[in-house]
Amino acid sequence: MIRRAVESDIEDVLKIEREVYDSPWSYGNFLSELNNSVSRFYVYDENGICGYIICWEIFNEDENLNEIEIVNVAVSQRYQHRGIGRKLLKYILSKSRKPFVCFLDVRVDNVPAFNLYISLGFDITGIRKDFYGKNRDAYTMKLTNCEVEYA
Repeated sequence: MIRRAVESDIEDVLKIEREVYDSPWSYGNFLSELNNSVSRFYVYDENGICGYIICWEIFNEDENLNEIEIVNVAVSQRYQHRGIGRKLLKYILSKSRKPFVCFLDVRVDNVPAFNLYISLGFDITGIRKDFYGKNRDAYTMKLTNCEVEYA
């Protein structure tokens, strides 16, 4: 089940964060997202936290467009390849005000995540050199089809 994260989830989220990322966020980073008015922080809870997603959602009045930035998403290694990441992303996209545009960054060597984003309609818009550290580049990606339903 996907639900909004609460502060008591942060320790479990941190375990996943440390398991899957070389430079993990801190407790304070996650707590800040819970208290950020533009942040949407959800967990996938299946008798314990299996994954999470955090995005920022800001309405651009000039463009009459909802802008979404996926800032962190992860699934515990033991639950990967079960569609949880896809469910979390589709949940965020289905709950977002339409029309929208969605941005994210992904390491160029994270092939499973890259393929997931491509399958959902994201396109590469650029490369950020050393974004994740020395010699660890990122693709900047954008979902260009703003009217797709993801329910």
